[in-house]
Amino acid sequence: MDYQPYLPPITLRKVFGKERSPSPSGSEITAQRVFDFESEHLIQSQLPVEKAECSNNLIPPPHSSLSKPNSGRYALRDVLAWGNDTYDSVQKGLHLVCEKYLDTSSPYHLQQPELLTAFFEAAWEQFPILTCYQDSWPVRDFAKMYLKNKVGSNKAKVKMRNRMTDND
Repeated sequence: MDYQPYLPPITLRKVFGKERSPSPSGSEITAQRVFDFESEHLIQSQLPVEKAECSNNLIPPPHSSLSKPNSGRYALRDVLAWGNDTYDSVQKGLHLVCEKYLDTSSPYHLQQPELLTAFFEAAWEQFPILTCYQDSWPVRDFAKMYLKNKVGSNKAKVKMRNRMTDND
């Protein structure tokens, strides 16, 4: 007598054929775009902002807040997915632009509007591809993180100096 397993009638079974259905390409399921940052006209370019090659559909910002990715927020490096060299190059360039145009003793939300305008214009001039992002959210996020870290570092230095003078 052969043994046959009993499957209750509520069990649904689906048999898939050996051929595989076509999967959608990455560009069909995500807003992520891959840019050629190595070409001369994208990095450190002097091209006007209008000549940045992007279509009318700008890349929207992520739906969550910046930083602390383990708590449901996003990490800028992960969301942009540019590769380490490109990300580091843009980050360093935008940090220099922050130093030049913004008050590094104040967080982003306390910056004067005219300083922010000058900062954004300089960032777009240096990296025209950043105009392909809706409301230039990567530029804003790079500045927010840099200023947050800079203000925190300055506060820590002042606190350390105060402790050293109190101990004397």
